[in-house]
Parts: sequence; structure tokens; C-alpha cells
Amino acid sequence: MTIAFTICSNNYLAHAKTLGDSFLEHHPEATFIIGLVDKFDLSFDYTVFSKFLIIPVEDIQIPDFDDLHKKYNIIELNTAVKPFYFHHIFTQLKPEKLLYIDPDILVTSHFNEVFDILDDKNIVITPHICKPIEDEYAPTDYHTLRGGVFNLGFIGLSNYQKVSDFLDWWGARVTKYGFADFSKSMFYDQIWINYVPALFDNYFILKHPGYNMANWNLHERHLTIQDHTYLVNEVYHLRFFHFSSYKFHKPDDICSYLTRYDFNNRPDLIPLFHDYQEKLLNNHVETISNLDVFYYPKRKAVIKPKPKENKSVYYRLTKRIKKAVKVLVYG
Repeated sequence: MTIAFTICSNNYLAHAKTLGDSFLEHHPEATFIIGLVDKFDLSFDYTVFSKFLIIPVEDIQIPDFDDLHKKYNIIELNTAVKPFYFHHIFTQLKPEKLLYIDPDILVTSHFNEVFDILDDKNIVITPHICKPIEDEYAPTDYHTLRGGVFNLGFIGLSNYQKVSDFLDWWGARVTKYGFADFSKSMFYDQIWINYVPALFDNYFILKHPGYNMANWNLHERHLTIQDHTYLVNEVYHLRFFHFSSYKFHKPDDICSYLTRYDFNNRPDLIPLFHDYQEKLLNNHVETISNLDVFYYPKRKAVIKPKPKENKSVYYRLTKRIKKAVKVLVYG
């Protein structure tokens, strides 16, 4: 049995559905799971996700979860629970191969290479970039390094008995150090995966440019369309595109922090982004993005009242200034 899962809160369910639909389109034999880091919103009809399995975070019994969700923001929490979802799915559903995929990803073809690799390897990870870049734009390889060599929008694991120790180690680290704080060398769950080549043996670094194409590696990857199929660099099938930091309400921007490219100098991206935007809208992203988030509710802006002006002090001060000016001018 092949299983893939994603993790999100209520407000990101439209993205999760878009991902799940695309994954099952190309992997109809698989099971797709949404790990819901939230409570069910009674105002919303979850039956639109009937072809997926939804597992609320409370069902996986994370130790000290109450403390965890109080100290982390919504993104930190969603990433910190990832190793625990791996544990839960492996032990409860017993897949031989298990994939995690970020909800802001669109799958465009079958993951042939990953499943073949997982026949022999226990951990499959993808690097952010395979070619260096340094210029006056962002992101460069310096910017990417701060977030980790490997992107945890995707990871594939196999043979639970051989990866359970890895998951224990990873889970312990993100429980304690799962913040996003560059000043303390912390970046969610992702930064810890830098250690995989040093601490673990049976892993594979997948450099196929069709996996995890995203804003950070556009300098080395270009899209074309052939027979209704996306190709990377005219050779490799695009397996999935990672729409990291893409905002559906700002469809003219590739990414909020990308300064090197836009749709004017990268028109090859326009059809894919248009397709993704259309799928999000069809999955009611405009409504779902406003659903209540239980573990990290939207903060209401607090408008502080302006301090009352002390007119008597102001009046006296102004009068003294005028008097001093008059003395200086007229003697």
C-alpha cells in the first residue's frame, strides 16, 4: 500500500485538496491523508474531502501537545508535528512506503523515481538547489542555506523498523527547536535534515529537476509543454511544483520574496500558475482560507487610544515660546 499525506490547519484545506486531487490523479492506486492540525469547524462541510482520510492532530496523541501548540505559531506547529504523523501512519496503516508532501504543491506526473528508490533506500530527500547562484537578487544560495540544504516540502520514507529511530530523533528536535528564528539557526523542522547524510546511512538525495521545482531553483530549471505534459529543461518530466509563498489573492506575483524573476521574464511559468490558481479557486480557497483556526486563532488588531492632549500644558508652553521670540526680536 502506498500512502502520501500532507499537514495543514482549516484555513489551508483548499490547498490540501488541490494537492490531494492532483496526487490521486496520477497515483489512483494510492491513499491520500490530510493531517488536520486543528479541530473541526462545525460551520464547514468536510464531506468534500470524502476521497481522502482526515486525521485530526488530537488522534495521534503527541506528548505534551498542549504545551507545543501554545509555544509555536501556526506554521511552526504544522511542521513540528510531522515526525509524529509519520509514526502514527506507519504504525496504524502499515504502509511500506510513506510520502509527505506540503499542501502548497501541485503534482503533475507519477513519482516513478521515488518509489523505485524506496525499494532499497529508507529516506529520500530533495535539495533546494543543484547549481549555485550569487547575484544581487533573492534568493541566492546564501539565503537558501539559512533554511537548510534540503527542502522538507517533500520527504519519502520506507521500512518503518529502519526509520523509527530517525523519526524519534527528528521529533525530539522539532519539539524543542521547531521555531523559525534565523538569529538562533532555527528554521522549523527543515534545518535538522541537514544532518541526514552525517547521522544516517541508507538515504538518497534525489536531484531529478522535476521534483520540488520552486522559486528557489528557477535559475536552473525551465518549463516547456509537450503533448500536454510539463517538461523541465526539455528533458525531465515535472513531477511536482512547490508554490512556496505564492498568494492566491496576488496572482501576478510568483513569490512574495522572489526578486530575480517575475512573469515578464519567466513566461514559461504562466500556464502552470494559471492552472494552479484556477484549481485553488475551484476548491473554494476564498472561503476556506477564512475558516477558524483553533490552535492559532487570528489575532485581532488592538487599537490603542491616543493619549489625551494636555491642553493646559501645551497652551502655557506655546505662550512662553511666543513671549521668548518677541523678546529676542523686539528686545
